[in-house]
Amino acid sequence: MALLDWEDQRPQPDEFGEFYEDYINLVDELNVIQSLIQQGQRVYTFIRQLSADKAKHRYADDKWSVKEIIGHLVDTERIMAYRALCISRGEQTALPGYDHEAYVEQGNFDQRSLQNLSVEYDALRNANISMFSSFTKDQMLRKGTANGVTISVRALAFIIAGHEKHHLTVLKDKYNVTGLN
Repeated sequence: MALLDWEDQRPQPDEFGEFYEDYINLVDELNVIQSLIQQGQRVYTFIRQLSADKAKHRYADDKWSVKEIIGHLVDTERIMAYRALCISRGEQTALPGYDHEAYVEQGNFDQRSLQNLSVEYDALRNANISMFSSFTKDQMLRKGTANGVTISVRALAFIIAGHEKHHLTVLKDKYNVTGLN
């Protein structure tokens, strides 16, 4: 996939809060849309092949289950994409943060089927790929305020990919989950 005219570099430090730097740095390539496409295909396949027993696994009593991590990825992507949409459209109102622990607690992810989670994940990822692909260079570079920090639409795309990559690494390293390559 050829680079779009806004994809010639990573987000610059003035496009995101310091908290997000690690996520952005996890994205290996400049073409974040391609990264989202490839990552989405791998994760969708992973969810579809996950056993029910493995989906319930927690590596410690106080840690999220694999299903809860998947749910967290969906919630976070949806929130970041909403922020991107608002900022791309010129929203001047500061967008709120969210408490990811409370969202997982209220998400009832362990009661949902893997089929249901995979369909939601896939639909959301494909919708967001379409949305980010539709933005002009000006829209991708537009900045707004979310969670108390200045952030660009481009940075939000990188955050989605990097945040997911972070949690996929946790699944491999701490949960001993396979099938994410």
